[in-house]
Amino acid sequence: MLIEKNTVSAENQMKNSSEVFYLGNPTAKTRILILGNSITRHGPNSDIGWEYDWGMAASAIEKDYVHQLFSMLKKDGQDVFMRIRQATFWERNYRNADVLEYFQEDRDFQADVVVFRLGENTLKEDKQFFGEALKKFIEFIKPAACKVVLTTCFWENKIVDEAIETYAKQIGDVCVDCCFSKDRKNMAIGKFEHDGVSIHPSDQGMEEIAKAIFRVLKNS
Repeated sequence: MLIEKNTVSAENQMKNSSEVFYLGNPTAKTRILILGNSITRHGPNSDIGWEYDWGMAASAIEKDYVHQLFSMLKKDGQDVFMRIRQATFWERNYRNADVLEYFQEDRDFQADVVVFRLGENTLKEDKQFFGEALKKFIEFIKPAACKVVLTTCFWENKIVDEAIETYAKQIGDVCVDCCFSKDRKNMAIGKFEHDGVSIHPSDQGMEEIAKAIFRVLKNS
């Protein structure tokens, strides 16, 4: 399975960068919270040949899916304020009783839309607990009237993907199939020496993720 070839460590992905950044107008009508991992943003790490501070493995900051999504929304005339939270910490610690305390500021953001783009770094031995942890996480973060957009994993991750799809049905919100690694062109293979980095989304793969989320937000 491709997901087993993701040898980019889930630990210390943001050791040289802030876990949070913003895009857009702070007074905008629509507030969007994006929860993601290295595909959303990964700080510089020379040990794996990644010297940048954006979604791995986009060729430039404007090519990662977050910035492409923001550009699509802006071009569509939508006035949005986006809080982007690198939340790999949750993926590795969701079984800890106090994990939600780490995300209090994300809850305080009071998003109109929450985009959940996590799951790839889940520990094998913890996957059976993912569905219940996801439910608690979203219920903690989202305001009552908030729209939730969940995406399946970029690399097929059967137990996690099924839990995400099931939860989306339970709450009546949208689950986007983002397993775009089925097409090799959507990975940055050959662009980086580190195999784990190179199976992350290429610019094309990032665009596919952005377009999939945008289609939901455009019609909301």
